[in-house]
Amino acid sequence: MNAVQDKREGRTAEDEHVVHMWQPFSFEVAPDYDFRRDGFLRRTVGVALRGAATVILSVVDRVFLGLKIEGWENLKGLGARGAVTVSNHVHMMDCSMIDQALWNRRMYYVTLESNFRIPLVRHLVRVFGGVPLSQKPKAMARLFEEMGKALKAGAFVQVYPEGVLYPYYQGLRPFKKGAFYLAVKNKVPVVPMVIAARRPRGLYRLYKRKPCLKLTILPPIYPKPFLGQKQAIETLMEDCRAAMDAQLRDQDVRGQDE
Repeated sequence: MNAVQDKREGRTAEDEHVVHMWQPFSFEVAPDYDFRRDGFLRRTVGVALRGAATVILSVVDRVFLGLKIEGWENLKGLGARGAVTVSNHVHMMDCSMIDQALWNRRMYYVTLESNFRIPLVRHLVRVFGGVPLSQKPKAMARLFEEMGKALKAGAFVQVYPEGVLYPYYQGLRPFKKGAFYLAVKNKVPVVPMVIAARRPRGLYRLYKRKPCLKLTILPPIYPKPFLGQKQAIETLMEDCRAAMDAQLRDQDVRGQDE
């Protein structure tokens, strides 16, 4: 087994935080927290801020991260229906990458409540539609209820099934079931995405020491309607993980050269 495979197959504790950031602000999800921000003023301002941020960060991500996006054709069959999206969590800016891939859809990002306590990051999270995931059962239940309404209205809800960030990790870490429960409960597909490292080429070789990144949108995967809820969640999670893992392995085989 080579070094890449060793790293891919390694496992860390499910809730291990590899990146620790300063959290000087206090924040807790209030009982009446506005998860969907569907009011006219909030939505209008949100669209404007998100559009501006996406344009600016598309340049930043292309120049500094060497970002390449492919697989848009896999979204065509969804039409206006909502979907849960999932991806590996390997960079602090991967929400901006996902936003560029899905720029024309209303987006919500389920993110740790603690991210709303970090300077600057908390504002970027809000701009891209971040919604805080509390550890309190009532707040968590209400979040899932509100995201269900968003899915029925045609929005996309992004969940990182690995839970926490592990920069430039080359494999997949253990998945949690929340994203797949949300999809099964609301009868919507999951759109898996993969962020993979690729070798810097061309001008990137002159200034990049870390790998360039490529985001690939994979075909939607639908819940199995003939299964019970528990089995449907497990099957959907396994199918998504298999598709994502296959894409990562294919990237390894091609030498990360695209």
